[in-house]
Amino acid sequence: MTTTCLLCETNKHTKIKFNQNFSPEDLTGEVFSARRSTEHYHYQILECQTCGSVFSSPILPYEKIAGLYKTSKQNYDDETSFINESYIAYINQNNALFKNREKALEIGCGSGFFLRALQKTGYKEVAGVEPSEEAVSKSGDLKDRIFTGFFEETNYAPNSFDLVTCFQTLDHLIDPFSVLKKIHEVLKPGGIAYLIMHNEKSLQAKFFGEKSPIYDVEHIYLFNKETLSRFVKKAGFNIMKLFDIKNIYPLSYWLRMAPIPMKKSITFMAKAMHLMNVRIGIYPGNIGIFIQKPE
Repeated sequence: MTTTCLLCETNKHTKIKFNQNFSPEDLTGEVFSARRSTEHYHYQILECQTCGSVFSSPILPYEKIAGLYKTSKQNYDDETSFINESYIAYINQNNALFKNREKALEIGCGSGFFLRALQKTGYKEVAGVEPSEEAVSKSGDLKDRIFTGFFEETNYAPNSFDLVTCFQTLDHLIDPFSVLKKIHEVLKPGGIAYLIMHNEKSLQAKFFGEKSPIYDVEHIYLFNKETLSRFVKKAGFNIMKLFDIKNIYPLSYWLRMAPIPMKKSITFMAKAMHLMNVRIGIYPGNIGIFIQKPE
């Protein structure tokens, strides 16, 4: 199916940035699992010459993509504490913005690990949405609070939530504008959405080019600070804060994810020197943004 520039709503001014490099039979639920070592599969990547938006087109049909996400794996259970530490830090650093802590929703919540982190910061009621059946099966006592499926399929009441989080998910969506409008709908007036996504203008994206992990078959729309700002304003939000995300992970994670030469040799040396569990904080090229529904 064909996708369209989110800002210009036309593909008349696009050019091909990269050609598609896989066959449909290459795709499995494993390929659509989060935080894997990427195969560097990607669709044809287009770049709009008018607004600078970068996106995949054409893509697989919705039904095929939905099925792949339902069978995807949560293969990063050992890393959830590091994800929580990296992402919750920005809420803790900006406590004054998060005054009301009654209800929070996470879109793409996996096993619910960040929902537990939100509970620890004072949110009294949490809910999640997650398409991966395996991930939801790992959610324990939060299972009855997680909708197994897609946010578009939910029927949360308007003006329900003080906070909606959506991490590394908006760029996976076929129609992120509709999802952002629905986030606007379910937030209370004055409520905040906290989004994180890849920055297609980051240094690592420029350095690695087509080998960058951001060019991936899971990523349909890619953003940078300018296109993201225009996008959220188009959906009716006010921008409260736009910032670069610092991630803290063990060296083993960075080596697994980085598309670098001599990776096996470097990994061997790091293991020999007992460095694989050393935690390193870097800015790998992710954008964070706090946006508010007007009161």
